[in-house]
Amino acid sequence: MQIEHSPYAKNPLGLARMWAHECHRVYLDRLILPEDVAKYNEFIANGIKEFSDFKPDMILAEPLIYTNFISVCKGHEPAYKNVTDETELKNILNQKLEEYNENIASMDLVLFTIACQHITRIARIVDQPCGNALLVGVGGSGKQSLSKLTAYILSQDVFRIVVTSNYSKSDLKVDIQTAYTKAGVVG
Repeated sequence: MQIEHSPYAKNPLGLARMWAHECHRVYLDRLILPEDVAKYNEFIANGIKEFSDFKPDMILAEPLIYTNFISVCKGHEPAYKNVTDETELKNILNQKLEEYNENIASMDLVLFTIACQHITRIARIVDQPCGNALLVGVGGSGKQSLSKLTAYILSQDVFRIVVTSNYSKSDLKVDIQTAYTKAGVVG
């Protein structure tokens, strides 16, 4: 839904790669059991057979990452395109992290390859209308930091409920009211 027609009109390999990327994001990212991942890989291998002009290695070649914030960071209109150079992605994210540290608050992050990929995943979800995600992982794994950086890159606000030992139902109601006001009334 986010792609422009022109880059893919005469690029069937690009469209097949986009399809594989979207399948990975919609299905694979939700799977946690190894047997489920194996079954998914079976399904995707069968689906790739439909693209008889291309070998599976061509369609699934890494990096298989699509995002639209790279074009925006370069000063262009948003264009949902394949990230062909992970170094460029990393450089742009490091630049945005420096801007975040100067303008908002200091976050001491090391943006290694998997962290960069997670940022593109979060951006894909949050940038959609009514987009939301539940990020699950152990504390200190970077979910909150990557989400804050992604929101900054997409020029979105972050609203966080902080639960303390004396947090009550009335506090929750106030927090929900604040969130609804931010989401629906202001802007």
